Amino acid sequence: MWKGIDVSDNQGVIDWGQVATAGVQFAILRSVRRSGKADYQFAANLAGCRKYGIPVAVYKYTYATTAAEVLEEVGQVVELLRASGLTGTMVWWDVEDRDTLQPLGAAKLTELIRTAQAEIQADGYRFGLYTGLYVYQEGWFDFSAFACPLWIARYPSIAQKAWAESPSDRYKPSVGRAIWGWQWTSNGRLPGISGAVDFNVCYQDPEWTAERETGVIYTVSVADVWTRAQAEEVQRQLAAIGIPGVVHKVQILE
Repeated sequence: MWKGIDVSDNQGVIDWGQVATAGVQFAILRSVRRSGKADYQFAANLAGCRKYGIPVAVYKYTYATTAAEVLEEVGQVVELLRASGLTGTMVWWDVEDRDTLQPLGAAKLTELIRTAQAEIQADGYRFGLYTGLYVYQEGWFDFSAFACPLWIARYPSIAQKAWAESPSDRYKPSVGRAIWGWQWTSNGRLPGISGAVDFNVCYQDPEWTAERETGVIYTVSVADVWTRAQAEEVQRQLAAIGIPGVVHKVQILE
């Protein structure tokens, strides 16, 4: 199990050095606002995560009620990611807006999410679904239509939570299948962040959902992977069985 946070400009300016020292293992950053403009702290948050080696994914809170609006939202996200040199990154499609999405009905909302998934993947990014447990319980859309990773919110308590705390598995969201991650509080307190922040646990290595550097892969011995952190882990594993390995950065020529 890995512990991480999701953040936006609601958290203001973040001291990522303190966040890294606290032991945050991944961060999910808001990509674009409802207006289509980048989250006001996106560039600073991405730079901080890169500086301190924190794996990064992004999320987009969707308000789209038509296929055209879905494509517009996806286009805004992809434009930001490409401008930021991000390739292959996980895009979490945040489906939780009761006012705009629930009235659409399950069939229409399912199709809109399918449209988002197809477009994001066609653009070379990975797709995951974020939503609250209540959305599953109320049947807003057909969860069985999606084999993608699921990131589910459920808050056992509204009390403040310290970073050292972990949630009890007795409250882990149940949606009829394994989930990628659980957002277990929106009232976390963490060094480097003023005020409340969402705490998450995930059950798969967050490097899998992290950014990739444009046009770059890392190699070690005969293994080629995407990030330097992954290559260094392979290097450690090989060294443990007596095989020396050197990490190389390889530029992909277009």
